[in-house]
Amino acid sequence: MRLHRIHIYLTLLGLVSLGLQAKCDTSIQDNSQKNHVGYKAISRYEDEFIAVGTDGKIDRISISGKVTKSEKFAGEKFNCIISNDRMTLAAGDRGILLISSEKGIFRRIESNTKENINSLVLFRGNIVAVTDHGEIISGDGKSAFKRTRLPVKGNIVSVSARESECFGVTDEGEIIHTTNGIKWEITDFNKAYAGYYKTSYFTKILVTENRIAIAGKHNDDSPVLLLSTQGNVWTERTLVYTDDQGYNNILEDSPNDIIYNESEDMFYLACNRGRVFQLPSCNHCNKLAIVSEESLMGISSNENILMIVGENFIIKNINLKW
Repeated sequence: MRLHRIHIYLTLLGLVSLGLQAKCDTSIQDNSQKNHVGYKAISRYEDEFIAVGTDGKIDRISISGKVTKSEKFAGEKFNCIISNDRMTLAAGDRGILLISSEKGIFRRIESNTKENINSLVLFRGNIVAVTDHGEIISGDGKSAFKRTRLPVKGNIVSVSARESECFGVTDEGEIIHTTNGIKWEITDFNKAYAGYYKTSYFTKILVTENRIAIAGKHNDDSPVLLLSTQGNVWTERTLVYTDDQGYNNILEDSPNDIIYNESEDMFYLACNRGRVFQLPSCNHCNKLAIVSEESLMGISSNENILMIVGENFIIKNINLKW
């Protein structure tokens, strides 16, 4: 009887150890993903594209996928970039924020934060930047930025806007929303949809004129894409596709970025392990393309091509008609 008890004890101890190992492995994987070396984001820039990442790199990329101009800000890590016809903004760790006007020369502006800036958007004439630990900074880039700290559980990892409203998400499954850039509402998606959907952690949000898309992963690491029109009711999109042999499969890789092509009414996800996932309006017409062995971190497009960047500074371009 005593030997039997010892055997049970050792078995349980082994199971606990395996559980702890699994937790440690997951933590290591998450950290390595966050701290990867390479491009982190890309944006369309005039007739080309512009990408940012680790090693303080800001690279301009032609439609053929070649770097035409490279700038480097030693010791910096950039996480996001946005561009319009007036200016380009790049931001990253420890509150670094750069602005470039029509001459294309980047200069630093004081962001009034030391938090890591994860995402940028232009909303109601202001720059809005979201950071770790729930901090939001906003301003016109000429005077001091205002800081707001929201009582969220996670880091605010992405922000996007349309003319009338702005949305953001955290890596703990929270959705934030404002119509004026001052007062923010917070929705805990996992609490609101408990029992209906799996627990989810978000990586990216994209707001278009007619739809809102949130990408991320479930608590079992499977990918998730949520869609809404107004941001108050969410539906999970099925991520099933038909492979080259005619078999149905499901996407297994977490999405890191998302874009929408209005003319094609199509979403595209840039995912880990070099996967690009295409989602048309038809749920049964999803497609998967494998373009690299590296994780894809940023995706942008013009009228004809997708430009995708990722780990180890890879650059891939594919035709929108694939």
